[in-house]
Amino acid sequence: MKLLKYLPCIFLFLSCGGNNGDVNIGAIDSSKIANTATVILAHPDSSYEIVSANAYYIWEVNMDKKTLKKNPALSSSNTNVDSVINGLNMQYENILLEKTGIKKDTLQLKIENSDFLTNQMGSSGPDQYLAQAVINLTSVPGIKYVQIDFKEGSHASPGVWSRKDFPGYIIIQ
Repeated sequence: MKLLKYLPCIFLFLSCGGNNGDVNIGAIDSSKIANTATVILAHPDSSYEIVSANAYYIWEVNMDKKTLKKNPALSSSNTNVDSVINGLNMQYENILLEKTGIKKDTLQLKIENSDFLTNQMGSSGPDQYLAQAVINLTSVPGIKYVQIDFKEGSHASPGVWSRKDFPGYIIIQ
């Protein structure tokens, strides 16, 4: 009797095993993924969306060269706080930002586990991360300040930042 319960699942599993060659899911040019915000894979039953973390950045921040480069892959639908936070979290999987609120022109965030940011990225890693986060988040209309709460460590402390805290950047094409 128990076998009858599993019989439809077994038939479904066995019937899905064949591929007649008409659909090539694995044939993706990986160089196009880096340059494209979204890639849809052809599949007869469903579609899968691959989104690059770079699709959510408004600016590519290079702290060493003090340059900002506008993201050509960015769509206007991605220029909101939640999308930028998602992009940062995708790019920096060990530093997860959580939005706790917005008060007037200040975005309030927290990092629950800040050990990687404060103790494991070296001395310049946190500066690069904060520049990337603050410059991108303050590029969202209505956000002038970013308050990030986290446990202080050897290389970073919580605080409130604005674009003025990252002076001297030039925009390149």
